[in-house]
Amino acid sequence: FNGMPIIYANPVFYVFLATLTAFILLYAAHDPLIPLVSTFSFLRSNQANGVSFGMWGWCLDDGTICSPMQFGFTWPPEITIPITKAFVFYPIAIILTFFTLIAMIPIMCVRNAQNDKVFDFLAWISFASSALAFLFTIGIFGVAKSRFEKRGFSASYGNLPWMSLVATLLLLLVSLSPIFLGPSLKKTSRTSTKGRSDIESRGSSKRKERVAVYAVQEK
Repeated sequence: FNGMPIIYANPVFYVFLATLTAFILLYAAHDPLIPLVSTFSFLRSNQANGVSFGMWGWCLDDGTICSPMQFGFTWPPEITIPITKAFVFYPIAIILTFFTLIAMIPIMCVRNAQNDKVFDFLAWISFASSALAFLFTIGIFGVAKSRFEKRGFSASYGNLPWMSLVATLLLLLVSLSPIFLGPSLKKTSRTSTKGRSDIESRGSSKRKERVAVYAVQEK
């Protein structure tokens, strides 16, 4: 347990935790069992005695009928075109966030410029994919919610849009984290090494000058 305080003192560890949390939240939205056997959903309505919408389709609340599990489901007339295929950004964001987690493992041990560049690239594209997924979610189900209400049905967002929003904000913080973590150790070590070499070279020059002065005095 002696190494545990060292891990907690490393700020990269908390960035890793934020990335892991975002990964879990995004995976919850991707679960193929939603809304079949889950209380999670993107949108709920009292139409047809209750219906819940997930990423892979919809199910009636009584569990008797569900849509085929696929991208691009419809629920006419509220969702009339398979624009839900845009939810493909969720699995993309999940995969990229997983790779971001893997890229952070060597950074928690020893930071260097190359590892920082890989992490920075993966973090930003993970955030971009998650943000696109969230925007499509709000756009698709926002329009559907409005159409349900215009026809006299109640409709409300489930918990998944807000979980997706939290994951996106976490990934934004993760992407910005290199600004607060400071330069990598490799860059710092190069700078310090250069400074030491400059001091050593100056000292060597002064010693040579002294030797030359002594030699002249002896002559």
